[in-house]
Amino acid sequence: MSDRLLVVEGLQVTYYTAEASLEALHDVSFSVRAGEIVGVVGESGCGKSTLSASLMGVLPANGEITGGRIELGGRELRSLGTEQMRQLRGREIAMVFQDPMTSLNPTFTIGTQMVDVLRAHRGGAGGGGRELRRRAVSVLEQVGIPDAQERIDDFPHQFSGGMRQRVMIAMALMLEPGLLIADEVTSALDVTLEAQIVELLRRLRAEHGTAILFVSHDLGVIAQICDRVVVMYAGRAVEEGDVLSIFERPLHPYTRALLASVPSHRRRGERLASIPGRVPSLSSLPAGCKFANRCPYAQQVSREREPAYLEIDGRRVRCDMYDPASGWDHGAAPAGALPAEETVA
Repeated sequence: MSDRLLVVEGLQVTYYTAEASLEALHDVSFSVRAGEIVGVVGESGCGKSTLSASLMGVLPANGEITGGRIELGGRELRSLGTEQMRQLRGREIAMVFQDPMTSLNPTFTIGTQMVDVLRAHRGGAGGGGRELRRRAVSVLEQVGIPDAQERIDDFPHQFSGGMRQRVMIAMALMLEPGLLIADEVTSALDVTLEAQIVELLRRLRAEHGTAILFVSHDLGVIAQICDRVVVMYAGRAVEEGDVLSIFERPLHPYTRALLASVPSHRRRGERLASIPGRVPSLSSLPAGCKFANRCPYAQQVSREREPAYLEIDGRRVRCDMYDPASGWDHGAAPAGALPAEETVA
């Protein structure tokens, strides 16, 4: 029996505008096992937030899942109705956003908002107000809010940024979901608060077995917290593997470029690399490999065909360099383009 809690296969998402239909996600596939932390990384505009919204069933009105499947705990989410998805959110899957002040209501105390979460999902079976309040205080204590018994009656603006993020994590955990989506939860925090939130997420996984999909552009944080990593570019998953393999031996040119732009002991004293150009707009995606215009190893075939997502030594990569059927010319490639020992499974 598979221990995969979340399975995403061939996911496609389209946004409809007055000018055109824009494909925001194309053939995105990955999984998250129970109790695992999987990172999703990429530059802004690569589709990370669209992926999160798709999993939660909260795409904007002009967005639609147009292909693939999303399976959570053995259930196909695309087949569920609006009310069924509403009941599932919070109970089985929950999400924490980057800016808690856009999610917390400034006119209600955090206690009121947390109790409302329980009431909305438990209905008449939720118990009395005192019981619900005790549950809220208990969860606030679990996420490290000091003096939770008193602070539960405070308003969001009375908390610091790091404490508000803890409150949001507490609200997401009220119903003990199996999967937590953390969407850029450390991006607005300083390094000290960032480290505290990372440690909190680690502890939640260890103590409660919570699986976490950790969405970020910060490779340093990804390296600290994740078991596996999915690298996204222009709405595609371009590489997936365990965190050690990704950081020690990246396969895709985009992953290599991302890592080369991050300070490290290996390159101490060297000028940091940068990736030329920018992520293409959804309205002007090039044919073929979407990274070709920024890639030092691109050949003509790279601009003519969409690369296949291949399995290589237990990892996955979307690049013609690794596909014997692509016609990519190894003889014309610069040194170091393709590790000689890599083989296509």
